[in-house]
Amino acid sequence: RYEQRLGFKLEAETEKSLRRDVAMLDTISGDRIRHELELILKEDQPERVFKRAEELGVLTKLHPSLKGNGWLAKMFAEARQVDKQISLSTMYLCLLIYNLTEKENEEFISRLNFPKNPAQAMRHTLQLKARLHSLANPQLKPSDIYQSLHSYITPAIQANALSSGSSIARQHLQLYITKLRYVKPFLNGEDLKRLGVPVGPQVGEILKALHKARLNGEVKTSKEEENLVYSWRRLP
Repeated sequence: RYEQRLGFKLEAETEKSLRRDVAMLDTISGDRIRHELELILKEDQPERVFKRAEELGVLTKLHPSLKGNGWLAKMFAEARQVDKQISLSTMYLCLLIYNLTEKENEEFISRLNFPKNPAQAMRHTLQLKARLHSLANPQLKPSDIYQSLHSYITPAIQANALSSGSSIARQHLQLYITKLRYVKPFLNGEDLKRLGVPVGPQVGEILKALHKARLNGEVKTSKEEENLVYSWRRLP
């Protein structure tokens, strides 16, 4: 890590010793290795550390399928250009495991004893990756996109937006990240009661329907939402 940050190269003997002792990583606790990984992910250019770790045989000791290659460097560089509100270190982690299978990912999570939140991000990344084909449909409505994505955490969605091979899927993922996840109905449960909607399951159903209408651009103001509620209540 310091070699890449400070721009120096290990002496030949030091590098030889490091390569020889790589096997000792198996004796180090997952928590300790994960702590070092977390520090790497906070570096300005962590891809340089992963590339060097792969050259030294360190990365594959964490998991044989991990790569510090050019694809990872490209994705990390692109990740630095996206919404600063999304955790960059979590996005890096999602990209690091992007080409693992779900089984390999579980092995990596177990080996480094990842806590709940990063483990969830990693799992969400691969679960969503397996469903990307459904987001490559150009006929999807905004409400369909929202329904497909709202249960995934944002860094996992952004990692897929960067990595997907489908331009349509990428557009849909970015639409969700930049716009759809923020869309809410103007009216709330109290408003619906004021409009005469009886307390009960119908309130939740109408709020979901209003949300869908907002997502699809069918209503744009609170007054339009009220008119929609009145029209629904007039139906038999």
